[in-house]
Amino acid sequence: MSKKPRGGFLAIAGVILSLGFNLLGSALIGMYIGSLLDRNSPTRIYTPIGLIFGLVVGFHRAWIIVRNMMNERK
Repeated sequence: MSKKPRGGFLAIAGVILSLGFNLLGSALIGMYIGSLLDRNSPTRIYTPIGLIFGLVVGFHRAWIIVRNMMNERK
């Protein structure tokens, strides 16, 4: 007997939306924290650093979501 794959279009759309919101949210939070640090700094270096750090965190979180989804499908 073959297994019927769990989830349909809505489940996959939910995962894709979750990935997008994780990336966008992490990047915006990192950029915001960087801009707060830039207020007391003579240079504007912390905003791009915060953006990069936020993107790294967002991609890491996206990787965890995709890995968990792939493990559920096995």
